[in-house]
Amino acid sequence: MPPRKLTAVVVALALAAACSGGGDDDEAAERDETSSTSFEQPTVALDVRNAELVSSHAARGALADDVTSEITEVVEQLLLVTSAEPLTLGHAGAGFADLFTPDAGARAAGPDRAAIFDEGLPRFGTLEPSNASIGITALNGPFDGTPMFAVVDLQWDVGGSRRPGDRVVRTGELSLLLGDDGWNIAAYDLHVERTVGDETTTTTATSTSTTEVSE
Repeated sequence: MPPRKLTAVVVALALAAACSGGGDDDEAAERDETSSTSFEQPTVALDVRNAELVSSHAARGALADDVTSEITEVVEQLLLVTSAEPLTLGHAGAGFADLFTPDAGARAAGPDRAAIFDEGLPRFGTLEPSNASIGITALNGPFDGTPMFAVVDLQWDVGGSRRPGDRVVRTGELSLLLGDDGWNIAAYDLHVERTVGDETTTTTATSTSTTEVSE
C-alpha cells in the first residue's frame, strides 16, 4: 500500500430533507430537524506528519508504508466512531471495542468515556478541520525486526458548518501494540477541549498498558 499523506479530514455528508404537502406542512415544521434529516456515514482521513522506526540496534529510519497505513487506519477508525460520527450523526459508531486491547477498551468505554467520545454536543454539520494529523514512532521488535509497539502523537482540531465558532480540539498520545488480529490501542493520554457557544470545557483521560513490551 502506498504512503498515506492526506491533507485533511473528509467528512462526506448528504442532507436529504423529507418533504410533505398539503395539510402536513405545519406538522412537519414543528418536528425537530433531526427527525427529517438523514446523513451518509462520514469518513476520516489523517495527514501523517512523520512515521519513524527506532531501534537500539540500528539507526532511526522510516517506518514501512504498510505498517504506517495499518496504524493510521486504527486511529482514523477511532476518530470516526468517537468523534466524527457523534458530531455529525448524533451518535457513536460501531466497532469501538475492536480497536483496543480488552483492558484499555473497558476503561475507555467506562470511566473515561466523557473524554473519549464527543457525545451530547449539538450536531456540527460538515466537519471543517484546522488540524487532523498524526506522527508515528514505532519500536523495532526483538526477533525479526517487525515493529511491535508504536506511539502516535494525535492532533484533531475540528469545527463544523452548522456551528461557527464551536470546536473540538483533541491532542495527546496513543500507544498501540501489534497482536494476532493487528494493531490495537493499549494506552492513551488525551486532552480534549470542547467549545460550544460561549462555554469551553476541558477533559483529560490517561490509561497505562498492562502489557510489557521488550526489544
